[in-house]
Amino acid sequence: MKFTESYSDKIARLKHEIETADSIIIGAGVGLSTSAGFTYSGARFQKHFSDFIEKYGFKDMYSGGFYPFPTPEEH
Repeated sequence: MKFTESYSDKIARLKHEIETADSIIIGAGVGLSTSAGFTYSGARFQKHFSDFIEKYGFKDMYSGGFYPFPTPEEH
């Protein structure tokens, strides 16, 4: 017979593991920042990356991250 934890038991076990952990690592991709409201273009991008927009023609931070810079120093 296979024992199946209830949802409440799983939550309690997770809570215990979090409380007793030395550290917690969260692996996430672009979806986490997007769900928090982070955008990769717009006014904030233009304000902070205007020099890159002008020099390289970046449209957003995401595509800028994959730009084939001519030298490692520019990257």
